[in-house]
Amino acid sequence: MNDQKYLDKEIYRVFISAPVETVWSELVNAANPRPFFWNGSWDTPDFSPGNPYRISANNGKAVPVIGRILEMDPPHKLVTTFRLTNLPDPASIVTYLLEEKDGGTDFQLITENVLAGSKSEKSMASGSKFIVENFKAYVETGKVTFQARMMLAMLSIMAPVTPKSMSAENWPFDKAE
Repeated sequence: MNDQKYLDKEIYRVFISAPVETVWSELVNAANPRPFFWNGSWDTPDFSPGNPYRISANNGKAVPVIGRILEMDPPHKLVTTFRLTNLPDPASIVTYLLEEKDGGTDFQLITENVLAGSKSEKSMASGSKFIVENFKAYVETGKVTFQARMMLAMLSIMAPVTPKSMSAENWPFDKAE
């Protein structure tokens, strides 16, 4: 029997002053590093359900996140498994919901099946807030918040000491959750 406890669904929500198609396009842009994903880039054969993905960083040298695409309904819904490669915790579920509303887009990032009391819980809670706040700023202004820009600058400086456990060679697509 599994005695592990999982958190209830957490919803991080923001209104973005842009059409849903624009918001969607920025969310799934795999061509460029996404500053709201800590300058990580989607790396996937394509966004079809069942396909693996990685978020790669440091010019493809590090892979902080792996998972699989579970559901794709452009431009309204993307559901993935989500596992932080530097932590031993099991994969969780991340859902992005977009709904056109009042001349803009209601954007939700939803986390589910996060192991309670785990390091992933803390990381995903702060990370989800960072993503939502900075995704809004990026879509509306073309840049993330000043605080995020400072954090990204520090991450760039710290790139040479990225944990070896996150090295891209350790995370081929066949290891996706």
